[in-house]
Amino acid sequence: MTIIQKDNIEWFIDNPAFADFIQTISFGDILKRSHLKYIFQSERIFIKAFYEKGLYGLIRNKVVSRGEKEYTLGKRLMALSIPVPEPLGYGIAKQHSYVIQRWIEADSLLTLFKSSKNKEVLLTLLASFLKKLASASIRHNDLHLDNILVKDGILYLVDLHQMKIKKLFNRTDEISNLTHALAMVYDGIKEKEKELFFNAYGAPDLRGHVEDNIQRLKRRWIRKKKKRAFDETSRIHLSGDYVYLTGYEDYGKGEPVEVIKDDRKVRVERYTDHIRKYYKSKRRLERAWKNHVVLSYMNYSLGPQAFYVYRPPFPEYGYIAMEDLKSHGEEMDRYLHRQYGQRIIPERKLLIERLARFFHSMFQKNIIHKDCKGCNIFVCEGMQFRLLDIEDVAFREIDEERLIKMLVQLNTTIPRSVGFNDRMRFFLRLTSIMTIDRKKIFSQVIKRSLRQVIVYEGTQGLTREYW
Repeated sequence: MTIIQKDNIEWFIDNPAFADFIQTISFGDILKRSHLKYIFQSERIFIKAFYEKGLYGLIRNKVVSRGEKEYTLGKRLMALSIPVPEPLGYGIAKQHSYVIQRWIEADSLLTLFKSSKNKEVLLTLLASFLKKLASASIRHNDLHLDNILVKDGILYLVDLHQMKIKKLFNRTDEISNLTHALAMVYDGIKEKEKELFFNAYGAPDLRGHVEDNIQRLKRRWIRKKKKRAFDETSRIHLSGDYVYLTGYEDYGKGEPVEVIKDDRKVRVERYTDHIRKYYKSKRRLERAWKNHVVLSYMNYSLGPQAFYVYRPPFPEYGYIAMEDLKSHGEEMDRYLHRQYGQRIIPERKLLIERLARFFHSMFQKNIIHKDCKGCNIFVCEGMQFRLLDIEDVAFREIDEERLIKMLVQLNTTIPRSVGFNDRMRFFLRLTSIMTIDRKKIFSQVIKRSLRQVIVYEGTQGLTREYW
């Protein structure tokens, strides 16, 4: 191994011819982007930088840096016939470390999952790959599908610095690999595809344990994202009292137009290019922003796109600047009051189908809305839906009691002119894939709904109706 010094970085490289090439690289560029690709002797190489934060990071960099660990583990995996990008060397600096690898032109397994109409082939490949890792006693510890690359039907493992090759590989290690690998795609996998995967892996008895762990992993991931909602990250940019979602720093700069709402909780103002929602409770403001951040990380367009949050010193109210949906549609209670009677039966059925599908998507992602009234559901062009009042979103599984409350809220906040048959059709479509006692829930929804007055915002303002 050849050792050279460049820009206060000590490099350990396999190929001596690589030394002259190292001297030509500006490592300031790598620090700005965390990784860069280069061409060396007609081959593409990849240099990845790790920033060591705090005292622990400095100590770790002295003992075994992440760059060195990535290099060493890559070599060991190649010896075990586990495909990885070939490691070519590593570098160590005071607060950074680096790894040099041969670049693989490939898609991540997650990318292929999102675009594939036939997931069975990919699931079979994944099951075989995970079985191979288990046979080699490998626990990756961050085995999401963006860390598995696919080229010509071969799976390559990347991001190795948290990985361990265990002397004793036990059931917990195996469940960890399976959980991390499936967590990002499990909600979108059909029942028969889940059965196929665990049968192909050869351990159908592990399915229940993996599913429980996926739920725990999701909850931990959400807590982590919420905790960092006001910190500088790849998704968040700080500027004084403003916290921006990356890419939206130039949004929400227009002039005031009107006040839409002003009550004891919030004040909502329309501007020429956005909406500002002022929160009269700091806790409610922070909860709303944290939810927007989590949804951003999930790449899930559940509500209006948030641009930034303004957190001023007390006693001034903070606000979130967000997309104005007005030109795209209207709240569902007003929409139904205006259009329900004019819709023919096939159009009503299509509306019900798409609304049920919208809620299915939410429930699959373990998302509920605790104030699911007609005025908090926005109907966009093409019968697409968004939720308002994102502060009332909760990331948890839907249970029977929560489902009953949600349906009662919907029942009593949309016009009475929406007939019983359509309400029944929505209930049956919504619950068609849920393992619940439908008769019991339907009975409770009717009983509780009939105790309440119907209240909604119609085309002429607040409207009360009786069953």
